[in-house]
Amino acid sequence: VNKLRIGREAIAATPTLKLVVLAATGTNNVDLDAAGERGVAVCNLRDYCTASVVQHVMGALLLLTHRLREYDALVRSGAWQKGEQFCLLEYPIRELCGRRFGVVGYGTLGRAVGRAAQGFGMELAIANRPGGAPQPGRVNLAELLPTLDVLSLHCPLTPATAGLIGASQLASMKPDAVLINTARGALVDGAALAAALRAGRLGGAAIDVLPQEPPVDGDPLLSPDIPNLIVTPHVAW
Repeated sequence: VNKLRIGREAIAATPTLKLVVLAATGTNNVDLDAAGERGVAVCNLRDYCTASVVQHVMGALLLLTHRLREYDALVRSGAWQKGEQFCLLEYPIRELCGRRFGVVGYGTLGRAVGRAAQGFGMELAIANRPGGAPQPGRVNLAELLPTLDVLSLHCPLTPATAGLIGASQLASMKPDAVLINTARGALVDGAALAAALRAGRLGGAAIDVLPQEPPVDGDPLLSPDIPNLIVTPHVAW
């Protein structure tokens, strides 16, 4: 299965069920507790979208730090044609070299994205995943956040990671930092993120996932007035 939800009722109603194989990375559409109680194995698919996720993360980061959308809009508006010098300088451009790139979820995807960030000359910092055991060379997220220029999320959605980035975490980040989420929507408090971007307390965000997909009931991040925000429809994979 892929997007189909396999809940406790479905598992209980299928006594011969032995294995659920997901044609996806995430397992949060399966009731893992119910499966475990019944002895039903659950397997996911790994390593099939690594290059695409890396490209998506770095592409979104470049859009936000080089303000490519804004400069393209200026040219289309005729501003360059009316300019008094060879270039326009309306928006600041931030070079990535020397900046600090943080990763939460240092599996196949997190490692690959981290290597790409290092290829741009960025310093890689790895967070201990909430709910997991501390690892050598990794830092607790609360300690890491104030030091980061970019935070990229690649961890699964679990009770320990739900709401991982909320108002207090956003408040501890640099005002020009960038948040990128290509993992699961419920890792981030969308209302808190929208408020931080509107208030200029965060440099930008790229969100590829929302708690409800499709967002038929709306979402705080779908408002058109939020600055420096890119929202894509779960296409990073």
